Amino acid sequence: MTQNPKMPAAPTPRQHEGSADSWFCRDPGLALLHQVQRESIPELTRVFGHTGLYLRPCRALPEALSGNMLAQVLPLYRQRQGFAGALACRDEALPLTSGSLSLVYALCVLETSWEPDALVGEIARVLKPGGVALLASLNPWGLARLRWSFRGLRGIDPVHLGQQVVDHGLEIERQHWLGPVWAPASGLELREPRGQGFFAGLRAAHLVVARRREPGMTPLRAGAPSMALRPGMTPG
Repeated sequence: MTQNPKMPAAPTPRQHEGSADSWFCRDPGLALLHQVQRESIPELTRVFGHTGLYLRPCRALPEALSGNMLAQVLPLYRQRQGFAGALACRDEALPLTSGSLSLVYALCVLETSWEPDALVGEIARVLKPGGVALLASLNPWGLARLRWSFRGLRGIDPVHLGQQVVDHGLEIERQHWLGPVWAPASGLELREPRGQGFFAGLRAAHLVVARRREPGMTPLRAGAPSMALRPGMTPG
């Protein structure tokens, strides 16, 4: 029997349309990510150093990190149970030397992590003394959750995340509400909040700014700063 010399091309690996993180690759998710990233720029401009790590939730989001002041930033994107790009790794095993980075910017990657606490631990491990972690996550209490909560995504409770950050040896410096809020009168429109008072806690995302302490500095405070609609919160 004669065999056909032309074999079918292997399927291109791509994100399954039904996977939770596929929402980030669609227009509503990408629009939200772009806005959250833009609002994170003021914090990015405060971080100086040589090398940083940018973890993003999908390949469709550009790998360039606008606003960063570092000499180089390594961009990785979510792929299944880990990350891909310049490096391939799992959440619990970032292939980077401990204490080597000035910045880790994690943009909505904890929601799709199989080991979110382990990922927070790895982020803390790779930061050098004085290094900064920016952890942006979907707000589970925001009205915009109606866009993503039925897609299999889970929001990250700000108070719980704050406790994880402190448990892994980082100190929280600031927290912000980011992104739009839901506007029921406008159908499925996402609209900017008009004020930064009580309703700021209904915005679509939140940002934790944490730093690894220099050796010999004052010990970390016990507990994590409160997040959800409480005094001490800095609106983005």
